[in-house]
Amino acid sequence: MPELPEVETYARYFTRHALHQRIARVRVLDERILGTIRAATFSQRLKGREFTSVRRHGKNLFACAGETWLHLHFGMTGDLAYYRETVKQPRFARVIFDFDGGAHLAYEDMRLFGGVDLTPLPDDYIREHALGPDPLDASFTLRTFRGIANARRGAVKSVLMSQEIIAGVGNLYADEMLFQASIHPRRAINELSDSEVRTVFTALRRVLREAIARRDRDAELPPRYLFNHREEGARCPRCGGTIARSVVFGRTTYFCATHQK
Repeated sequence: MPELPEVETYARYFTRHALHQRIARVRVLDERILGTIRAATFSQRLKGREFTSVRRHGKNLFACAGETWLHLHFGMTGDLAYYRETVKQPRFARVIFDFDGGAHLAYEDMRLFGGVDLTPLPDDYIREHALGPDPLDASFTLRTFRGIANARRGAVKSVLMSQEIIAGVGNLYADEMLFQASIHPRRAINELSDSEVRTVFTALRRVLREAIARRDRDAELPPRYLFNHREEGARCPRCGGTIARSVVFGRTTYFCATHQK
């Protein structure tokens, strides 16, 4: 499932290709992808407008179109495709924005787990869906994270993945952050020492930024990342220990049985 780094990549893609072009037509090819809005209303409210800016919060992408904002959530298989030739229309396109000049932006989603909708303001959506802060926002400081750690109970991985606490972190990156921080995913977050809280916070920000930078260059994550060794019994690239598998927060979890205490 796309997590924060992937959605940040979509946001940059949207910015490069779809801003400041008049929307000549909106085609809803599968109304099941829409939220509470009807296809005719959705199309009418965007036709003739331009997307002027993009904002990401956690796993959610917002694009300003004047008096309303487009909201995109990518579920498990959502994606964006910008193209000019009609023959290149993506097979699983669900909504297509046709721009003046002949260009198109398609939101595609093979399994229909994502969503497309409109919202008056991103902050309205964030509030209504009780989303936590974005971990790459400037306001998300060590002090913010320390307050979360002190106020919560339960496994540190479950806290990292709870969207109402921190928006944007999913299974893969939660595992990676804890691997880099040398913290066992089942450790109770309120029992972490102050230095461990700082270490997790640093790993959280570093892993997300590294993933974004690597995706921009279409490059793999570094060899010493768990991402490249997610297999039970594999050798840990950091200490030579053994990669173990468990279930935390209902998700398959990988960690090093030696250096993650």
